[in-house]
Amino acid sequence: MDIKIRKFKKQDQEQVYTLITSVLKKEFDLDKETYPEFDLGDISDSYGGKKDIFLVAVLGNSVIGTIAVKEDDKNTALLRRISVSPEFRGIGLGKQLIIKAIEFCQQEQYRLVHFRSTEKMEAANSLCQKNGFKVRASMDLGDTTILKLTRRLRTGQQRRTSAGK
Repeated sequence: MDIKIRKFKKQDQEQVYTLITSVLKKEFDLDKETYPEFDLGDISDSYGGKKDIFLVAVLGNSVIGTIAVKEDDKNTALLRRISVSPEFRGIGLGKQLIIKAIEFCQQEQYRLVHFRSTEKMEAANSLCQKNGFKVRASMDLGDTTILKLTRRLRTGQQRRTSAGK
């Protein structure tokens, strides 16, 4: 399979919207207020900041996975929109997407990456935890628990200092 991970292009808009909203509707329909779609109407605009990126995994001309990084503040990124088409799960695509997103965060010199989800997003939470994220906070909202997972990144300065030892 020749799956490529690349930066979002305008022509991906409809496929990305359809993939993410169909996964949310099928798997998390009862929680739709928890996952608003405000950022999906115009991805280029929503993720167009200097330290933002929206990545897509494509097979041929089909978008089969997504992940996004949004600047929260100078040192902190938000990991968002982790989504893999159901028929492409279990092949390591989610891990590849996280690796690319983390590489981008390191390149942009973020120190922390946060991922906010609910306890119901088990696959995404597990994927993040397998890739260095730790649950740092949780908040009960009735029948939903919101989780905040965080991964600390080594800055270039830390790498140079460690390498010099």
